[in-house]
Amino acid sequence: MRTAAGSGYCAGPVCGCSGGDNCVLDCPAAGCDAECHDVSNCDAGCGDMCNLSCHNNSNCDLECGDACAVDCESVSNCDVACGADCAVDCRNLSNCEVTMISGEASCEGVGNCQIRCALPDGNSEPASDCGDGRYSCPVGSC
Repeated sequence: MRTAAGSGYCAGPVCGCSGGDNCVLDCPAAGCDAECHDVSNCDAGCGDMCNLSCHNNSNCDLECGDACAVDCESVSNCDVACGADCAVDCRNLSNCEVTMISGEASCEGVGNCQIRCALPDGNSEPASDCGDGRYSCPVGSC
């Protein structure tokens, strides 16, 4: 875990921070729960099968492994990178940008919703638009 000023805390499989300007969370354990709220900038990462929550912030820069669930709510910008079988929920944001190998993302009350599917060659392509603010990867998986 990073221990610089402004970093969060980890107590077993639970990590979090709130208040202040910047929050840096590193929660590599599988199944970790990480939460970042009421800060200006949140930079959080977790491993496989984790839950990441970022709300009431200006910016959320989130990264997780496979089978993770990400929740961004009431922030200006949310940028998510995740592996396979992801579930990303963006609500009440200006910008939501997600790149995933596979899974679903939803945008509700989002000004700019850009969901992309990561390709094996390192590039990405726009996710399938399944309607009602839902997007799916790989392309054609609605």
